[in-house]
Amino acid sequence: MLYVTRVSIWFNSEGASPGTVIKKLLEMGFTLVRGAYDFVYTHEQDEGTTDADLSKSILEIGNALHETLSGFNVLYALATHPKEEAGDYVPLEVLDAELEKIGKEIEKIEEEESM
Repeated sequence: MLYVTRVSIWFNSEGASPGTVIKKLLEMGFTLVRGAYDFVYTHEQDEGTTDADLSKSILEIGNALHETLSGFNVLYALATHPKEEAGDYVPLEVLDAELEKIGKEIEKIEEEESM
């Protein structure tokens, strides 16, 4: 079973810029998403992964996130759940690809109408 750690970030106008925070989390392996959370991290698992391994992975990513965001003057919340129970979110690259496809379809229709 795959697990994901979801992260919500609250920015402070006196802290790091959203762009800086996003860049750091992407470098850590988080995926930017749209939905109730801002980022997700998928925990790698194989058939031999134990609950202790998963707990260690969750603790490691939580500690790494804390260290990375230290001094940025942002608040964050973490929640880890099985991927199937992680709630409604869509990776932004999926949305971007869909929007690009729709944009091309609209351009094609507009070109056909102008002929």
